[in-house]
Formats: sequence, structure tokens, C-alpha cells
Amino acid sequence: MKPVISEAYPVRALTLWQPHASAVAALGKDIENRCWPPTHQGLILVHAGLDTDRAAVRQLPQDMELPRGAVVAVARISKAHTDCDGRCSTWADRDSTWHWELSDVIQLATPVTQVKGRQRIWVPDDPLRHRVAAALPPNAACLAAHLRKEPATCTAAAASSPAAPATTARPGRSSACLCTPT
Repeated sequence: MKPVISEAYPVRALTLWQPHASAVAALGKDIENRCWPPTHQGLILVHAGLDTDRAAVRQLPQDMELPRGAVVAVARISKAHTDCDGRCSTWADRDSTWHWELSDVIQLATPVTQVKGRQRIWVPDDPLRHRVAAALPPNAACLAAHLRKEPATCTAAAASSPAAPATTARPGRSSACLCTPT
């Protein structure tokens, strides 16, 4: 049985080897291949670890930056599945038991560096969440408010953002906000 996350602002982090973290951030990598089911569905900080998958690097543009020890994006683990034989995405590995579906990816304008990763899904502390919130692009103001645990500013931030579509907002959240599950 999955553990129930009962906190008001659940955000987790996942450390990926490079270039996989940068591929999520900048190249549309929409599947994370794992041998275990996710213990969290929702927002994650995509952390680039210190290790490198050298075979995967050879398949990317040579000028692509690959920061290490840095958060490079915020995404959502929206679903996970085991039944596609690798046909769900070009990023899917047939040998992986689980394909975690990543959506709503927002690349940070500048990676948040000097971040130590961990194995499996981990809980980012408040100072890291604030640093990531500050590195988000201006059109992600509602998400930044969520990371700072400031729900009252989420609706106002989304409404004042020129990139946010006009929507009916729920108290403390915009329906266009990435904080709201899809």
C-alpha cells in the first residue's frame, strides 16, 4: 500500500544521473525508468547528481550544459505504469519494470547549485525549496508560491502573471497552477 502524504505542500526531489536530469529539463524526457514504483505522485525537484551515464551523453548535443549537484527543473510525477514494453515513449527503457510519467516540466532559468542529492525520492528542506522558487521563470509565480508554502499568494500571483490563462481559481490556488494535480 502506498504511503499517504498528508502535508499541505507535498514536494519531493529525485536525483538523476546526467544527462538524464538535463534531458528532463530541456529535451522533453517524459519517462523516468525505474525498477520500483514511485512512492510519491506530484511535484518533484529534478536534481542532477554527480554521476554521469557516459553512453547517454554520447547521444546528446555536444554543446548541452550538464550541471552536477544542482536542481535543474521542477516536474510532476503524474502516473506510473508497467505494461507498455517500452512503447510509451522514446525515452522508455524496455528493461525497466516501471515507467514514471513526467509532466508539467519547468526548467529553471539558472540551476540551483551546491545541492547534495540522495537515493530514491527524498524530501527537500525549506531553504532549498526557497532557492528553487527564486530560480523559477516569472510565469511560474504560483508554483514559486507553492514551493515557499505561501498559498495565499498563489492565486494572486497566477492572476497577475501575463502567461497565466484566465481561469476560475479555488481558494489559495489557481486551476492553471502546477500545484494542482492534473
